[in-house]
Parts: sequence; C-alpha cells; structure tokens
Amino acid sequence: MIIDQKYQALLLEALEELMYKLSLELANLKGEPLTKARKDLTNKQKEIEALQHLISVSKD
Repeated sequence: MIIDQKYQALLLEALEELMYKLSLELANLKGEPLTKARKDLTNKQKEIEALQHLISVSKD
C-alpha cells in the first residue's frame, strides 16, 4: 500500500478516533451475549487495526 506521507498522520488519527468510538460501543455491550452486532463490531475493530498497521508501515 502506498500512501503519501502527508496523509499518513491524518489517516492514522481518523482511524484512532474510529477505534475509540468502536471501543465505547463494545464497552456498552460488555457482559451481554455475543450477538451478531457485537461480533461485527469486534471484526470491524480487527480490520481497522490491520489497516492502521498497513498505513503505518507504508512507504511512498
């Protein structure tokens, strides 16, 4: 993945804010059954973590 370095910090910041939002949503569901919505949020969180990694190691 190639991302211009001038956009890397902004993209990582946006993803960090999205991760925070997801973690708040997951915290609200803590202790409840593992519903489809909760599984979807967890999967989304994992995908965002992977994307953050790809962006942080990308070279331009």
